[in-house]
Amino acid sequence: MDFHLDTLLKLPNVVADSYSSTLDAVVIKLQLVNAGINCPNCNKYICHLHQTRPILVRDLSIFGQTVYLKVPRRQFYCSDCKISPTETLSWVNKRQRQTNRYQEYIYERVKESTVKQTSENEKMSEDAVQDIFHKVANSKKKDWGLPERLSLDEFARRKGKGKFATILTDLDKSSLLEVIDSHKNDDIITVLKELPLAMREGVKEVCVDMWGGFPKVIREVFPNARTVIDRFHVQKIVNKALNKIRLVLKLKGLKNRYLLMSNQANLTDEEREELELMLKSSPSLRICHELKEELITIYNSNITPSGGMRKISKWLISARVMLSSAAETIDSHLEEICNYFNNRTTSSVTEGINTKIKLIIRQSYGFKNFDLMKEKLLACLFK
Repeated sequence: MDFHLDTLLKLPNVVADSYSSTLDAVVIKLQLVNAGINCPNCNKYICHLHQTRPILVRDLSIFGQTVYLKVPRRQFYCSDCKISPTETLSWVNKRQRQTNRYQEYIYERVKESTVKQTSENEKMSEDAVQDIFHKVANSKKKDWGLPERLSLDEFARRKGKGKFATILTDLDKSSLLEVIDSHKNDDIITVLKELPLAMREGVKEVCVDMWGGFPKVIREVFPNARTVIDRFHVQKIVNKALNKIRLVLKLKGLKNRYLLMSNQANLTDEEREELELMLKSSPSLRICHELKEELITIYNSNITPSGGMRKISKWLISARVMLSSAAETIDSHLEEICNYFNNRTTSSVTEGINTKIKLIIRQSYGFKNFDLMKEKLLACLFK
């Protein structure tokens, strides 16, 4: 042809024979340049054409117009094997009505938006879009490698509905690895024990919060891993106890809460002056605030796990008087808390992934079932 459709198409062994167009679509008739194929049975090169059945295949749009390719699906005859194999094309799979690159395009659009939005934009049914997304997602190999630092956490599938799922993340790669349709220990153990033993034995640390039963999962699934209690969850329970005292003292307001909860080193000079005025109103509040700041200092210190154990144990002596409930909780998880000082492992990566999960679920207006949700989350957050 006298224009550059062949260059625009960028398909191997293909030339554009002719084209026709309507107001919203272009149909390009293709011609295959190879004379024959190798017989898939005996590998003999065969040129005897048995039959040709043209089919329409959806391709990437050009200049805002929908593009269909009229593809000659050719069958050749092998006189040695007495069979008529259909020609295999690298850019469109058998029994598919879209090119591979168009299916990849649909997959990326669903990742960035939703099945419904992609369906509307591409003028395809939602079922067709979901089917393409599912096929492309399954075709992508998810190689975990040999992760050494993992994190377990849970999230609510639907707010207020009591349905929770568990996620496993690779902290070093900032990658979501698995989504499990339960937050019960036995269910989690069953799923994770399907992983190769060599992979599970190579995990060195698993970071968790202190509320769930995850330590049991870690012992069962990752036999060589240390359990690390996330430092920010520890600080959170101290902040919660401090906030209760603030409310008892009727020091209400978001500004007062911010001044008490924030790391004092991050406050401006003006904010420190405001905080000092607040602390002067209650000696008890001042002591509790100092305990909170002291714990932050311990966490930020360059110390070993044994050093952390000594310092936090000493801190607990005072904390038991003013922050009894928080101190009791920390004391019951002291070894796992001090494992932080080995590699300073936290669940900050997991918290970030959890935030993205909530955003994906909200943007997708929920999912019909767990499998669809899991597929979308892994497609977006696995690295």
